[in-house]
Amino acid sequence: MGRRLGGVLLALMVGFGVASCRHGVRGTPSRTCVVLSVGGTKGLAHVGALDALVARGIPIDCVVGNSMGAVVGGLYAVEPRGHLRERYRAFFADYEQETRKTTATRGAVGAAVGLLAVLVSGGALGPAVAAGALGAAGGAGTVPRLSHERFTHVLERFYAGARVEDLPVPFVTFHQAPTDQGLRLITVTHGPLSEAVAASAANPLLFEDASLERIDPGADRVSATPIHDACQLFPGARLIAINVTGEPAFYRGDLDCDVREIRVDVPAPPVEAFTGRGPAFESAYDAGRDAVMRAWLD
Repeated sequence: MGRRLGGVLLALMVGFGVASCRHGVRGTPSRTCVVLSVGGTKGLAHVGALDALVARGIPIDCVVGNSMGAVVGGLYAVEPRGHLRERYRAFFADYEQETRKTTATRGAVGAAVGLLAVLVSGGALGPAVAAGALGAAGGAGTVPRLSHERFTHVLERFYAGARVEDLPVPFVTFHQAPTDQGLRLITVTHGPLSEAVAASAANPLLFEDASLERIDPGADRVSATPIHDACQLFPGARLIAINVTGEPAFYRGDLDCDVREIRVDVPAPPVEAFTGRGPAFESAYDAGRDAVMRAWLD
Protein backbone atom coordinates (compact mmCIF):
# COMPACT_ATOMS: atom_id res chain seq x y z
CA MET A 1 0.00 0.00 0.00
CA GLY A 2 2.81 2.38 0.91
CA ARG A 3 4.58 1.73 -2.40
CA ARG A 4 1.36 2.28 -4.33
CA LEU A 5 0.71 5.59 -2.55
CA GLY A 6 4.29 6.63 -3.22
CA GLY A 7 3.87 5.83 -6.90
CA VAL A 8 0.69 7.91 -7.07
CA LEU A 9 2.39 10.86 -5.41
CA LEU A 10 5.35 10.59 -7.77
CA ALA A 11 3.04 10.55 -10.78
CA LEU A 12 1.27 13.64 -9.52
CA MET A 13 4.56 15.44 -8.99
CA VAL A 14 5.65 14.60 -12.53
CA GLY A 15 2.29 15.63 -13.95
CA PHE A 16 2.43 19.00 -12.23
CA GLY A 17 6.15 19.47 -12.62
CA VAL A 18 7.95 22.54 -13.79
CA ALA A 19 9.02 22.84 -17.39
CA SER A 20 10.07 25.96 -19.20
CA CYS A 21 10.24 24.13 -22.53
CA ARG A 22 7.11 21.99 -22.50
CA HIS A 23 4.73 22.68 -25.32
CA GLY A 24 1.31 21.02 -25.24
CA VAL A 25 0.14 22.55 -28.53
CA ARG A 26 1.17 20.88 -31.76
CA GLY A 27 -0.47 23.29 -34.17
CA THR A 28 0.07 27.00 -34.68
CA PRO A 29 -1.19 29.00 -31.68
CA SER A 30 -4.07 31.31 -32.54
CA ARG A 31 -2.88 34.12 -30.26
CA THR A 32 -0.07 35.18 -27.97
CA CYS A 33 -0.71 35.97 -24.32
CA VAL A 34 1.80 37.45 -21.91
CA VAL A 35 1.78 36.08 -18.36
CA LEU A 36 3.33 38.31 -15.68
CA SER A 37 4.40 36.94 -12.30
CA VAL A 38 4.29 38.44 -8.85
CA GLY A 39 7.59 39.70 -7.53
CA GLY A 40 7.61 42.95 -5.56
CA THR A 41 10.29 45.36 -6.77
CA LYS A 42 11.62 42.67 -9.09
CA GLY A 43 8.33 43.00 -10.93
CA LEU A 44 9.58 46.29 -12.35
CA ALA A 45 11.41 44.07 -14.83
CA HIS A 46 7.99 43.44 -16.40
CA VAL A 47 8.10 46.98 -17.81
CA GLY A 48 11.31 46.25 -19.72
CA ALA A 49 10.06 42.81 -20.76
CA LEU A 50 6.87 44.19 -22.33
CA ASP A 51 8.81 46.93 -24.09
CA ALA A 52 11.16 44.28 -25.52
CA LEU A 53 8.26 42.18 -26.81
CA VAL A 54 6.90 45.24 -28.59
CA ALA A 55 10.36 46.05 -29.98
CA ARG A 56 10.63 42.51 -31.34
CA GLY A 57 7.31 42.86 -33.08
CA ILE A 58 5.70 40.06 -31.10
CA PRO A 59 1.93 40.51 -30.95
CA ILE A 60 0.41 40.75 -27.48
CA ASP A 61 -3.16 39.58 -27.81
CA CYS A 62 -3.89 39.21 -24.09
CA VAL A 63 -2.27 39.83 -20.71
CA VAL A 64 -2.60 37.80 -17.50
CA GLY A 65 -0.89 38.94 -14.31
CA ASN A 66 -1.02 38.92 -10.52
CA SER A 67 0.13 41.45 -7.92
CA MET A 68 2.95 43.52 -9.50
CA GLY A 69 2.25 41.66 -12.72
CA ALA A 70 -1.31 43.00 -12.52
CA VAL A 71 -0.09 46.55 -11.91
CA VAL A 72 2.24 46.57 -14.93
CA GLY A 73 -0.05 44.44 -17.08
CA GLY A 74 -2.98 46.74 -16.43
CA LEU A 75 -0.96 49.77 -17.44
CA TYR A 76 -0.11 48.09 -20.73
CA ALA A 77 -3.61 46.77 -21.45
CA VAL A 78 -5.17 50.21 -21.01
CA GLU A 79 -2.90 51.86 -23.58
CA PRO A 80 -0.89 49.28 -25.55
CA ARG A 81 0.34 51.88 -28.04
CA GLY A 82 1.67 54.17 -25.33
CA HIS A 83 5.12 54.40 -23.78
CA LEU A 84 4.92 51.95 -20.90
CA ARG A 85 7.94 53.23 -19.00
CA GLU A 86 6.57 56.78 -19.03
CA ARG A 87 3.10 55.58 -18.09
CA TYR A 88 4.53 53.77 -15.08
CA ARG A 89 6.38 56.91 -14.00
CA ALA A 90 3.21 58.96 -14.42
CA PHE A 91 1.31 56.42 -12.34
CA PHE A 92 3.80 56.64 -9.50
CA ALA A 93 3.77 60.46 -9.64
CA ASP A 94 -0.02 60.36 -9.30
CA TYR A 95 0.26 57.96 -6.38
CA GLU A 96 2.86 60.18 -4.73
CA GLN A 97 0.60 63.21 -5.10
CA GLU A 98 -2.30 61.41 -3.45
CA THR A 99 -0.07 60.22 -0.63
CA ARG A 100 1.17 63.76 -0.10
CA LYS A 101 -2.38 64.89 0.48
CA THR A 102 -3.00 62.32 3.18
CA THR A 103 0.32 62.26 5.00
CA ALA A 104 2.62 64.80 6.56
CA THR A 105 4.66 66.76 4.03
CA ARG A 106 7.89 65.44 5.49
CA GLY A 107 8.59 62.00 4.07
CA ALA A 108 5.74 62.03 1.56
CA VAL A 109 7.88 60.55 -1.19
CA GLY A 110 9.18 57.88 1.16
CA ALA A 111 5.61 57.12 2.23
CA ALA A 112 4.55 56.66 -1.37
CA VAL A 113 7.43 54.31 -2.09
CA GLY A 114 6.91 52.33 1.10
CA LEU A 115 3.17 51.93 0.64
CA LEU A 116 3.64 50.76 -2.92
CA ALA A 117 6.32 48.33 -1.75
CA VAL A 118 3.86 46.83 0.70
CA LEU A 119 1.09 46.67 -1.88
CA VAL A 120 3.03 44.74 -4.49
CA SER A 121 5.12 42.59 -2.16
CA GLY A 122 2.84 39.63 -2.75
CA GLY A 123 2.41 39.35 1.00
CA ALA A 124 6.14 38.99 1.55
CA LEU A 125 6.59 42.18 3.57
CA GLY A 126 5.44 42.16 7.16
CA PRO A 127 4.46 45.36 9.02
CA ALA A 128 7.93 45.76 10.56
CA VAL A 129 9.64 45.43 7.18
CA ALA A 130 7.16 47.85 5.65
CA ALA A 131 7.99 50.39 8.34
CA GLY A 132 11.67 50.00 7.56
CA ALA A 133 10.98 50.50 3.88
CA LEU A 134 9.20 53.74 4.61
CA GLY A 135 12.03 55.12 6.68
CA ALA A 136 14.75 54.03 4.29
CA ALA A 137 12.94 55.42 1.28
CA GLY A 138 12.32 58.92 2.45
CA GLY A 139 13.00 59.51 6.12
CA ALA A 140 9.33 59.72 7.07
CA GLY A 141 8.91 60.91 10.63
CA THR A 142 6.10 58.47 11.25
CA VAL A 143 4.73 55.48 9.40
CA PRO A 144 1.34 56.40 7.91
CA ARG A 145 -1.57 54.07 8.35
CA LEU A 146 -1.85 51.88 5.29
CA SER A 147 -4.91 52.46 3.16
CA HIS A 148 -5.93 50.03 0.46
CA GLU A 149 -8.84 52.30 -0.42
CA ARG A 150 -6.44 55.14 -1.20
CA PHE A 151 -4.47 53.03 -3.63
CA THR A 152 -7.66 51.87 -5.34
CA HIS A 153 -8.74 55.49 -5.68
CA VAL A 154 -5.47 56.43 -7.37
CA LEU A 155 -5.81 53.53 -9.77
CA GLU A 156 -9.39 54.51 -10.59
CA ARG A 157 -8.33 58.05 -11.41
CA PHE A 158 -5.28 57.01 -13.37
CA TYR A 159 -7.20 54.42 -15.40
CA ALA A 160 -9.93 57.01 -16.03
CA GLY A 161 -12.63 54.57 -14.99
CA ALA A 162 -11.56 51.86 -17.45
CA ARG A 163 -13.33 48.52 -17.19
CA VAL A 164 -11.63 45.16 -17.68
CA GLU A 165 -14.05 43.98 -20.35
CA ASP A 166 -13.58 47.14 -22.44
CA LEU A 167 -9.77 47.24 -22.62
CA PRO A 168 -8.14 47.25 -26.05
CA VAL A 169 -6.07 44.22 -24.97
CA PRO A 170 -7.90 41.47 -23.04
CA PHE A 171 -6.65 41.46 -19.45
CA VAL A 172 -7.23 39.00 -16.62
CA THR A 173 -6.08 38.96 -13.03
CA PHE A 174 -6.94 36.95 -9.94
CA HIS A 175 -7.50 37.22 -6.23
CA GLN A 176 -8.55 34.82 -3.50
CA ALA A 177 -11.80 34.87 -1.55
CA PRO A 178 -12.52 32.93 1.66
CA THR A 179 -15.27 30.33 1.71
CA ASP A 180 -16.44 27.73 4.23
CA GLN A 181 -14.10 25.26 2.55
CA GLY A 182 -11.08 27.59 2.47
CA LEU A 183 -9.75 30.05 -0.08
CA ARG A 184 -11.19 30.10 -3.59
CA LEU A 185 -9.41 31.65 -6.56
CA ILE A 186 -11.50 34.36 -8.22
CA THR A 187 -10.96 35.13 -11.89
CA VAL A 188 -11.61 38.76 -12.80
CA THR A 189 -12.64 39.32 -16.41
CA HIS A 190 -15.00 42.26 -15.99
CA GLY A 191 -15.62 45.24 -13.75
CA PRO A 192 -13.51 48.29 -12.86
CA LEU A 193 -9.85 47.76 -13.70
CA SER A 194 -8.78 49.64 -10.58
CA GLU A 195 -10.65 47.23 -8.32
CA ALA A 196 -9.32 44.21 -10.21
CA VAL A 197 -5.68 45.28 -9.86
CA ALA A 198 -6.07 46.41 -6.25
CA ALA A 199 -7.75 43.12 -5.31
CA SER A 200 -4.90 41.13 -6.83
CA ALA A 201 -2.54 42.89 -4.43
CA ALA A 202 -4.79 43.10 -1.35
CA ASN A 203 -3.16 41.98 1.89
CA PRO A 204 -5.52 42.23 4.89
CA LEU A 205 -2.66 41.72 7.34
CA LEU A 206 -1.05 44.97 6.19
CA PHE A 207 -3.92 47.26 5.22
CA GLU A 208 -6.23 48.35 7.99
CA ASP A 209 -9.12 48.85 5.57
CA ALA A 210 -8.48 45.81 3.34
CA SER A 211 -11.43 43.45 3.36
CA LEU A 212 -11.02 39.73 3.89
CA GLU A 213 -13.34 39.35 0.93
CA ARG A 214 -10.38 39.80 -1.44
CA ILE A 215 -6.86 38.50 -0.80
CA ASP A 216 -3.61 38.64 -2.78
CA PRO A 217 -3.06 35.22 -4.48
CA GLY A 218 0.73 35.52 -4.59
CA ALA A 219 1.37 33.03 -1.78
CA ASP A 220 -0.10 30.26 -3.95
CA ARG A 221 2.69 28.68 -5.99
CA VAL A 222 0.51 28.14 -9.06
CA SER A 223 -0.73 31.73 -9.00
CA ALA A 224 2.75 33.23 -8.52
CA THR A 225 3.27 32.83 -12.29
CA PRO A 226 -0.28 32.06 -13.45
CA ILE A 227 0.52 29.94 -16.50
CA HIS A 228 -2.03 27.24 -15.67
CA ASP A 229 -4.83 29.75 -15.18
CA ALA A 230 -3.89 31.66 -18.33
CA CYS A 231 -4.10 28.49 -20.43
CA GLN A 232 -7.52 27.68 -19.02
CA LEU A 233 -8.74 31.12 -20.04
CA PHE A 234 -7.00 31.20 -23.42
CA PRO A 235 -6.72 27.57 -24.57
CA GLY A 236 -4.44 26.92 -27.50
CA ALA A 237 -2.58 30.19 -27.03
CA ARG A 238 1.14 30.75 -27.03
CA LEU A 239 1.97 31.85 -23.49
CA ILE A 240 5.05 33.99 -22.97
CA ALA A 241 5.52 33.91 -19.22
CA ILE A 242 7.79 36.50 -17.62
CA ASN A 243 8.83 35.04 -14.29
CA VAL A 244 10.78 37.25 -11.88
CA THR A 245 10.07 35.24 -8.71
CA GLY A 246 13.41 33.41 -8.66
CA GLU A 247 11.54 30.09 -8.68
CA PRO A 248 10.43 28.07 -11.72
CA ALA A 249 6.76 28.34 -12.56
CA PHE A 250 4.51 25.51 -11.41
CA TYR A 251 2.09 24.13 -13.98
CA ARG A 252 0.97 20.93 -15.66
CA GLY A 253 3.17 19.61 -18.43
CA ASP A 254 0.20 18.62 -20.61
CA LEU A 255 -1.40 22.05 -20.95
CA ASP A 256 -3.07 22.83 -24.25
CA CYS A 257 -0.80 25.84 -24.71
CA ASP A 258 2.64 26.55 -26.13
CA VAL A 259 4.46 27.76 -23.01
CA ARG A 260 7.61 29.86 -23.25
CA GLU A 261 8.78 30.71 -19.76
CA ILE A 262 11.37 33.49 -19.52
CA ARG A 263 13.00 33.59 -16.11
CA VAL A 264 14.41 37.00 -15.35
CA ASP A 265 17.35 36.77 -12.97
CA VAL A 266 17.24 40.10 -11.19
CA PRO A 267 18.20 40.90 -7.59
CA ALA A 268 15.45 42.62 -5.66
CA PRO A 269 15.96 46.36 -6.20
CA PRO A 270 15.61 48.73 -3.25
CA VAL A 271 12.18 50.26 -2.77
CA GLU A 272 13.39 53.54 -4.29
CA ALA A 273 13.13 51.80 -7.66
CA PHE A 274 9.34 52.11 -7.45
CA THR A 275 9.69 55.76 -8.44
CA GLY A 276 10.49 54.59 -11.97
CA ARG A 277 13.73 56.56 -11.99
CA GLY A 278 17.34 56.08 -11.00
CA PRO A 279 19.87 53.27 -11.47
CA ALA A 280 17.92 50.69 -9.45
CA PHE A 281 14.84 51.03 -11.65
CA GLU A 282 16.93 51.09 -14.82
CA SER A 283 18.74 47.92 -13.74
CA ALA A 284 15.45 46.08 -13.21
CA TYR A 285 14.08 47.44 -16.48
CA ASP A 286 17.19 46.34 -18.38
CA ALA A 287 17.05 42.86 -16.84
CA GLY A 288 13.54 42.32 -18.15
CA ARG A 289 14.30 43.80 -21.54
CA ASP A 290 17.53 41.87 -22.02
CA ALA A 291 15.99 38.54 -20.97
CA VAL A 292 13.24 38.90 -23.57
CA MET A 293 15.61 40.10 -26.29
CA ARG A 294 17.78 36.99 -25.74
CA ALA A 295 14.90 34.53 -25.53
CA TRP A 296 14.02 32.15 -28.35
CA LEU A 297 10.39 32.87 -29.16
CA ASP A 298 10.05 31.69 -32.76
